[in-house]
Amino acid sequence: MLQAQNVIDNPKFKFRSGSIYNITRIERTPDATRLHIHVIFRPHWWVMLGKSTYLEDANTGEKYYLTGSEGFELDKEVYTPDSGTLDFVLLFPPLPETTKKIHFLDDDEGDESHTFYISLEKKDAKASLFDKVSGNWMGMDDYYEWAFGIYDSLAVMDNRFYQYEAIRQKGKSMLLTLKDDRGDKVELELTPQKNGLCRIKKDKEPARFYSRDAGSMKAMQVEEDERPVFRRDSVCLQGYIAGYDQKLGFTNGLIYVSNDLTREDYPMVVTLQPNGRFECKFEVNYPMVSSVVFNNNWLPFYIEPGQTVTMYVDWEAVMARSRARDYYYPLHNVHYMGTTAYIGRALKYVDDLFVFRYEDFSKMQKELTPAQFAERCEPMFRRWSEQADSLVAVNGYVGKAARLVRNTARISQGYQMLDFVMDRAYLARENKDNEVLKVKEDSTYYHFLRQMPLNDSLIVADRHFSTFINRLEYMDFARAMGDTTTVEMGKITYKYPEKSVLTYLKKNGVVLTPEQEKMRKDSEERAGKTVTREISELIAETKIWEELREKYKDLFEAYRKENEVMDGVSVSIDENQKAEDEKRMKINDFFKYQKEKSGRLDTIVGYIPLVSQIIALRSLPFDLKQLDREGARSLLEKEKQLIGHPFMFAEAERLYAKAFPQQNDSTYTLPEGPATDIFRNIIKAHAGKALFVDFWATFCGPCRGGIEHTAGLRQQYKDHPEFQFIYITSDRESPEKTYNEYVEKNLKGEACYRIPQADYNYLRQLFRFNGIPHYEWIEKDGTVLRNSPGTYNLEKYLKQRFGSKK
Repeated sequence: MLQAQNVIDNPKFKFRSGSIYNITRIERTPDATRLHIHVIFRPHWWVMLGKSTYLEDANTGEKYYLTGSEGFELDKEVYTPDSGTLDFVLLFPPLPETTKKIHFLDDDEGDESHTFYISLEKKDAKASLFDKVSGNWMGMDDYYEWAFGIYDSLAVMDNRFYQYEAIRQKGKSMLLTLKDDRGDKVELELTPQKNGLCRIKKDKEPARFYSRDAGSMKAMQVEEDERPVFRRDSVCLQGYIAGYDQKLGFTNGLIYVSNDLTREDYPMVVTLQPNGRFECKFEVNYPMVSSVVFNNNWLPFYIEPGQTVTMYVDWEAVMARSRARDYYYPLHNVHYMGTTAYIGRALKYVDDLFVFRYEDFSKMQKELTPAQFAERCEPMFRRWSEQADSLVAVNGYVGKAARLVRNTARISQGYQMLDFVMDRAYLARENKDNEVLKVKEDSTYYHFLRQMPLNDSLIVADRHFSTFINRLEYMDFARAMGDTTTVEMGKITYKYPEKSVLTYLKKNGVVLTPEQEKMRKDSEERAGKTVTREISELIAETKIWEELREKYKDLFEAYRKENEVMDGVSVSIDENQKAEDEKRMKINDFFKYQKEKSGRLDTIVGYIPLVSQIIALRSLPFDLKQLDREGARSLLEKEKQLIGHPFMFAEAERLYAKAFPQQNDSTYTLPEGPATDIFRNIIKAHAGKALFVDFWATFCGPCRGGIEHTAGLRQQYKDHPEFQFIYITSDRESPEKTYNEYVEKNLKGEACYRIPQADYNYLRQLFRFNGIPHYEWIEKDGTVLRNSPGTYNLEKYLKQRFGSKK
């Protein structure tokens, strides 16, 4: 029989990387160490533990590997039952009596079973007074706003961080002397109450009672901010992660900053200190709902230009959502501090309410006509609007807060309605026997747009606005306009290229979706042929082509270069005139297309909504690149007819200045900072050489295609005195085994760098890229070429710079 002192129930731990495996009891005997494990996971998903699992003495580092189990089969996939839970015992060698704390670990990279600093001592000690006042305290003035955060290493209040200058006990109270980053000091007196509340006195202010309850979401009665929605200003997101430690495997995070007015986006690094404090400063053009990403976990926040927002994140709650493996699983125990904290909390809450599961939506797409879908979903969409109205009324939201909450319900409906009809042409081609998919939407389908907040500038702040506006700008609204001729006769003559661009992409490593593969096969069958196609079908394809061009622009340019016809004849005066005429036609076509697209939407809703201007502005980044400076200026002048909002036209001018800079500097100098330091440390071994830097990953087909396509060039310029290929990836995106195998086969002897994900995040911020492959050209002096060559034109560029021989 076990001695009582050798049994530890629900042992305390400091932090862990996942919450699938929960240690409920530890039994220490002379023969073994027995860990009772309670698994919580998705029903019918598998877990696996085995020879790579071990205990580690937290003090000595000694490892004790798994020797057996009871009620669990090792090194095999064990599936959870309907409950999603399992209970079993793991057996390890006996631990020395001197071992007081252990880690529960696994050698498998990226495993979720790691638990650190598990105490082997019984929990008889009573909680200290500091423990009783630690945690989050909410005001009790009917709003329950997060007011104080008292943690081991820091404190939070007044939207600022404080360090402990002094901690002392006075009777039944804790006295804390705090100092913020600016050196300002604050005295706090915290007295825990028997009813669970805490009496807190700040400096000479009257003492108030605070609660751990965060149930209310009522609005603070603050003056409405009357500044315009569109304004460029800096923001600061900061916060604290409870349960964080660097042993969890990440040391920073990312925020994907986007400007949905102009389709611009780029990542920003979120600095993360060892004590769990994080911070990121960046610029925005309007209020936004975004997410901060830590270790692939997306945590939402709301912020406005000029604001600082503080977040509290409970890592245990994050792991609970992670183990659910469910995109819609709610994230609990997240708090916000700042002037609009209640808005962030409300928007997080309503976003959890308005859920339309993808599997249900996908099933409806194949089984319902557009009219049936609208009828089937109408009660759900109506309920969403009623829930939003109720939330506004109960919590006293007015002005901006009320608009944002109601907009969330409407935009959630809107993008689902647009998504339903967006891909029906492709689904019909893939399911030719499905009669339902042949039924087109009629003019009444788009009537829901009349209920959308298309003229509310705050629509841009909605989390789903990017998806909504993307779908809206590519819709075919002919039916909604009552243009029956276009509906019946809406076809156009179309000539397929001799060589399919999709086939070219596939040969270069791009993994095509089923829809794209169907398009590829059609283009192969009809290569060089002229056929009649539906306009709506071509418009629907536009979305796919734009996404592919944005992601694989180097491959598209390479395809164009390889397939263009060169006759070697000098351009005549007539040809110059023809080029001018073609440019003029192109300008007119760009403008005409935007005007017609905006006009159709205006006709449907019965007025000229603000989003029509946004749609016109979003087309400019692509259109300007197709023109020279003079042509782009002409187009911009025409666009004044469509873009009347002063801020939006200022954005149009900024896009023009970006596309055609006045100084025409071909290079730029990297800004000083940690990102540049990381990059310089990588390339310092190649000082004095021009560098072609390839950011890639083993999982990325186009990355591998580009690397293999340039194998001959690497051989040709090997050991070149003035030039060097550089390959950079991250340890997370390129797992060690896969990376080593690929480099051995394709990049042996090259300058390859597999760096920590945290460092790679900084380089993504430095060079402003989200997708890969991404290429940069670094000159000998360390400056960066503004228009770097890609793999498609690298050979020509190298010959121009260095000749064809090394």
